[in-house]
Amino acid sequence: MSSRRRPIHRSTPVSRALTGVLVSVLAVATIALAVFALTPRTPPETRPLRTTTPSVTPSASPSTSPSPAASASSAPLAPVAAPGAAERFLAVGEQAMWRASAGDCGTTAPLLERSIDGGQTWSDVTPRYLGIGEILHVEAFVGTEARIVARMGAACETQGLRTFTQGRFWEQDAATLAAATYVDPAASTVIVTPSGRIEAPCAAPWGAQGDAGALTIVCDGIAQQWDGSAWQAVAERAVAAVWTTDGARVARTDPSCAGLIVGDTCLADAPAAPAALATSADTLWLWAGDTVRALP
Repeated sequence: MSSRRRPIHRSTPVSRALTGVLVSVLAVATIALAVFALTPRTPPETRPLRTTTPSVTPSASPSTSPSPAASASSAPLAPVAAPGAAERFLAVGEQAMWRASAGDCGTTAPLLERSIDGGQTWSDVTPRYLGIGEILHVEAFVGTEARIVARMGAACETQGLRTFTQGRFWEQDAATLAAATYVDPAASTVIVTPSGRIEAPCAAPWGAQGDAGALTIVCDGIAQQWDGSAWQAVAERAVAAVWTTDGARVARTDPSCAGLIVGDTCLADAPAAPAALATSADTLWLWAGDTVRALP
């Protein structure tokens, strides 16, 4: 009986080489896994976010002067000064108008004028022959006539004068002095009125008109009204004020107007200089520059 032999498989050189490579790869992989498992893990570094601020490059020559608009709004307005010898008075009667520049006794001569044509033309009626030195008050009365308070003679004595000849001749009159309102030249902070003496709220008031609760003056460029017990400010930058049936009316300056503002009306052709206001019936009159005009 014949016996069978199993075939013997012999490995070739190539198969042996492949087997060796495979064994080496497995060995390396095993070692790497072991090393990775044994190595401690460090969490990733956390870094703050960076923010960048844009740089501002200064100009070569920075300007320190303000803009024109800022300069105009911040610049203080010049105060309104007392007119002194240039103070004006205006009075309107039934048949004549009277106006005067005060003057300064012993220094600047006063001027008193009269008009019978609504202020178109004027005649000089200053009583120089009596030695008039300064005018403190002017008032129209009795149709064509007037009364004034003035400082007279070498002693500059305060007197009341009146005319019955349309200003050609004048005579001293105590009743005129008692009925007038004016700034006391011997005590410039005092307003003399028919009802008594009232202390002004400033050192150099001007333009005093009226009496008791209808008294107006200008103090340091502020129009003031006396209500019978205290002064009430009416308007700033005033040059003249007068009491009317509608209350105090004021002529004032303002940067928005080239001339004077009366109420809400800009009178661009009315010089912002010494001025005077007066009333007659329901009409308000303004003397500014060389012009006397009726206002609405």
